[in-house]
Order: sequence, then structure tokens, then C-alpha cells
Amino acid sequence: MTSALFTPLTIGSTVVPNRLMQTAHSKQYSDRFETPRETAYYVRRARGGCGLFVAGNHFVHPSGSIRGFQDAFRPESVAANLAMTDAVHDAGSRIFVQLNHHGAQAQPDGPEGPRTVYAPSRILSPSTAHATREMDAADIRSFVDAWATSAALAQDGGFDGVEIHMAHGYLLHEFLSPLYNARSDGYGGDLEGRTRFPREVLAAVRERVGDDFTVGIRIVANEFHPEGLDGAAMRAVIARLREDARIDFLDLAAGGYHNVHYVFPSSPMPYAWLRDDVAAVKAANPDVPVFGVGAARSVEEAEEVVRDGIADMVALTRAQIADPDLGLKLAGTDHDGIRHCIRLNQGCLGRGSRGLAMSCTVNPVAGRELERPPRPRATEPERWTVVGGGPAGMRAAIELATDGHDVTLYERSTELGGQLRLARRVPGRESVGLLVDDLVRDLAAAGVAVRLGAEPPELTGNVVVATGAIAPRVTSLALGGAYAPDAVREEIVDAFAAASAPDRLGRRVAVVDADGTAYAAGIVLTLLEHVDEMELITPFETVFPHIGAGYDRPLLLERLGAHGGFRRRTSQRVERIEAEDVVIRDAVTGEEGLVVAVDTVVGIEPRSSVQVEAADASRVFVVGDAFAPRTIDAAIFEAVELAYDVAGLATLRG
Repeated sequence: MTSALFTPLTIGSTVVPNRLMQTAHSKQYSDRFETPRETAYYVRRARGGCGLFVAGNHFVHPSGSIRGFQDAFRPESVAANLAMTDAVHDAGSRIFVQLNHHGAQAQPDGPEGPRTVYAPSRILSPSTAHATREMDAADIRSFVDAWATSAALAQDGGFDGVEIHMAHGYLLHEFLSPLYNARSDGYGGDLEGRTRFPREVLAAVRERVGDDFTVGIRIVANEFHPEGLDGAAMRAVIARLREDARIDFLDLAAGGYHNVHYVFPSSPMPYAWLRDDVAAVKAANPDVPVFGVGAARSVEEAEEVVRDGIADMVALTRAQIADPDLGLKLAGTDHDGIRHCIRLNQGCLGRGSRGLAMSCTVNPVAGRELERPPRPRATEPERWTVVGGGPAGMRAAIELATDGHDVTLYERSTELGGQLRLARRVPGRESVGLLVDDLVRDLAAAGVAVRLGAEPPELTGNVVVATGAIAPRVTSLALGGAYAPDAVREEIVDAFAAASAPDRLGRRVAVVDADGTAYAAGIVLTLLEHVDEMELITPFETVFPHIGAGYDRPLLLERLGAHGGFRRRTSQRVERIEAEDVVIRDAVTGEEGLVVAVDTVVGIEPRSSVQVEAADASRVFVVGDAFAPRTIDAAIFEAVELAYDVAGLATLRG
């Protein structure tokens, strides 16, 4: 019986080979024009079984250009687009392009210099806080023509279709939404007015590209805001848009920059977070293909989305960043285990928000397909000893064993995973457990000999040191540090020990955070479930300053506020601990305060490396936190780079 996920689908004038897709996502592999790096990324996933890609964001107007993204309005883009689309077609897949303008979310300083930020109304951007220009009739005509011109160039560039972006709080969505559109002319007010500009764009695009070209939209199924458009209102918007123009597909999304965790859902969000709204849109539009984002309960259950009529295509975008062979594995033609996305957004969106090219926590080769080709098996297998069963040690052992080496891994505890064992217990980060399970599975599949509860007898030959890190005795320098120079800290419980046995802490705890990262937030979230009251004391001017303003931060603050017993003391240091009270001092004003009746004081510190002697070994690689305390991304990245070094194809750390 043919799997529903692997049946063809006709979308407008395009036939896609199966129902698995990647939606548009920012990679920053190209600047102004498509590059071989971008092409290699898509081709790798096309060969891995993905039926449809949407390339994006391609910007339709100079006022929307961003460094690291493509310009759709430049005639010079056609040749670069043809090189990419031809390669994707040769690999058996189809590719649309997303045409967009960020509107109020655009930066007021672009690649060419300062510029106007356009929006339907004069507002302050929720992403940049800059004031916008209310578009007049001439501006609107200019942008309508820009979309039409960009669509025609995309057609010339070999794309199978275009996706007009009307979601995520970008320009066309802003006209649709009362959250952004306060106009009183013919482009605002009621449904007719708010849809006018998007309808004009659709009409102009269709006139320019003709009837034999696929044109669809990306649109929110629900704004999830009390003053915005709910699911029923958005379905009315879709119906009105479809009255005036042929729309060949509906690619769904949710939220906007007013609640950005819906735009870039991370691990605290449920897997099938948009499923009901997707199903409702499909039920209201049975005659047009609907792309299901946030509809699958798991990657293994993707077929059920199509089989049960929830949607016609299943968008598993980050899942295919993590595992480019996902399609083949779901089809049963590749029998290796699926490498799961753990939805932490560190390697993909986290890097992008810092202006860096997209990578992946669990697949550091993503985006580097040209420079990190598959490694050949070793012609002369070697014996390797790996010390440490955390993510760096496990992945290094897997990579080396997969290349044909004889690998033994030693872990002094009785369980693999290192700090991942604690991380997967943090509320909202349970998805880390997928990584632990994948690594344990792959160790067995690769034939690694695992010795738990054991130290290596001697470190000789080829050795990988991946022993992790412990907390140091020095503290943060933020605003003078978290502790007074003479503060006695013997009474303070180490964060890792506290999170490992939170039921022993008592009902009222004080937590001293000298770290300020996602690690500290994870400790706090873990402890909150076990206490009635928590006083967070930190030298930083805000809680967890190293967690950026977007993506995960809104959900984190929401969780803290929902507890009811959480309190924060920012810009404070600990002077001393007196019985059950903690004496604190404001780092700015010098005013002394008191946190009273505390059962336990927990200290969160940056970590330091553990040193392991391997003097008799012929080759020693130190990776992960053992080299320098960092993230899961760094641990796995170095483990993979180590294998390329051993294969003679790269050099670890340059």
C-alpha cells in the first residue's frame, strides 16, 4: 500500500513528487543573489527525499533588502536562480520562492544606508521600536508593481511558483491585521479595506506571470492575540482573498512579532501547536492545497496529517535541517535511525539572529555540504578511547566508529548523557531527551563498546577527552560580581546538585545567578516546580540577560510569572548569609536589603573545564566543555570536526 505521504500532489501548474516539504527559512548563505552554498543545501535534502522547497526570504523592493538575503527585484538574479532551480529539479524536487517585504519589521538602516520603514500606519515597530511611514497611494502602487516584477523575474529564474508572504507580521500581513492597520481610507477599516492591498498584489502578480504559473500565499491561520484576528477571522480573510484571484496553495503560519514564539516555535511549544487551525483552514478550503505547519505530532506521524485530511503537504522544516535524509527514512528506503531536531533554535534561528549563517545543533554539517562532504571509511582502522559519555564524547565515538575505527567509550557514571540528563528534565526542554536517545541508539548501531561506571585503565594510543566541566570558584564580573569579596559561600548548594535533587531544598529558596544564560534559566525552571517561593538574586540588570529578546524569552518570562511565587532581585550581590536570611546589596545604589526565611541558597556559576591527564597517549583530542565550557552545539560540532580531522579532511579548530 502506498504511503499517503509519498503520493504526488498537483499544486496549480506544478506536480510535486510527494507531500514532504520545507517552508521558507532564513539561512544567510547568500547575499543579494543565490549561491552554490544555498544550492548544495537544497540538493542534499532533495536527494534525501524532500518533495518541495520554498526558498525565502526574497525581497521585492530595495527598502526591504537585508545583508545575507536575496533580492527578488534585481534582473541579475535570474542567472543565479536558474543555476539553483536547475540543480533542484535535477535532484527530483520542486522549488517555489517566497516574495516578501518586512514592512514595520525592516531595519531602518539597510545595506546601502538609512532608509524609510514602511507600514500601513504610523506605528512603532514591535521588533525594532523604530517609527514607520504610513504608506500613501503612490507607495502602495510602487510596492504592487515591485511584487509583480519580482514574480516575473522568479518565473524567468526557473522557480516552479511564487509564494506571496502575508504572514509573520510582515508588510502584507500588517495591512490585513487590526494590530498594525489603523487606516481610515480604502486600505483599512473593514475586511474589504484591509484586504485591498494584498488583493491588488495578487492580481498584479497573476497578470504578470499568467495562468500557467503557480501562485500561492503564506498566511497566518491565527494571530493568537486578544485584539488581533482569531482563526475564524483569518478564514474570512482567506475567503475574501480567494474571491478576486486564483490562489494555488495556502501555506499556513501563526502569530507575529507581537508574539514571536509563534513565528519561531521552540521546544516549550507543543509539537502539533497549530494542528486545529490548520485542519479548520483545510475544511474551509477543500479545493486548494493546504500546507500544514505545526500539524504533525511527531516526525514519525507525519503521514497521518495527509491521511486524515488535516493538510495536503506536511512542513517539517527544522526536522530536515537536522536530518537531510528524513524523507528516505520515512519512506523506508534508508534504514538508519532518524536524527531528531530538538527544537532549541540555537544553531538555526539563534545564529541567524546574530547575523551568522544557519547551522544545526545536531547536524553541524548543515549549510557546509560543499566543504564537509561524506567521509570515506578508514582504509587503516585505528583503536580509539573516548573518555566521557556526554554529547561530545558520544557523538565523537559514533563518528569515529561509523568511519570504521575500533572505539571504546568510558563513562564514570552509570548512565550516558552527561548534562543532557539534567537538561531534558527542565520544563519545556524535554525534547533534549530525543538527542540522548538518538546518541545511545547510534552508539549501538555503530558498534561502539560502552563501559559505564568505569574509568579507562590507562590512556594510551588515540584518545578523545570529553569529560565536561564543573563550576569554578570565581564568580561573574557583572556589576562587580554576585558576591562580596568576603562572603562565605560554603552554605550555598551547587546548581547541578540542587537540580539533581530538588525535593531536598525546602519550600522557599534563594537562587544566586552569576551565569545569566539558558543554563541558568534551565536550573531555575527545574527548581520552580518543587518550591513555593523563589527569590532570584543576580548581579545583572535583568534576569537571564544572555537569552535574547526574541524566540524563547517571552515564553520563559511567561512561565516565571505563572508560578506565582517567583520574585527577582536584579543588580544585587550577596553580602553574607545569616542563619536563614540572605543579606544583599544593590550594586548601583549601595542600599542593603534582606531576603528572609530561606530554606536553601543555590548558586549558579559559569562552568570551568575538567582536566584529564593523557600523557602516554600518542594522539589526544579534547572536545566540548572539557576544552572550554560552551553549548551543546559546540560539543557536537567539535565531535564531528574531530572525525573530519582524523580522516584528513579538516583540522579541528582550524
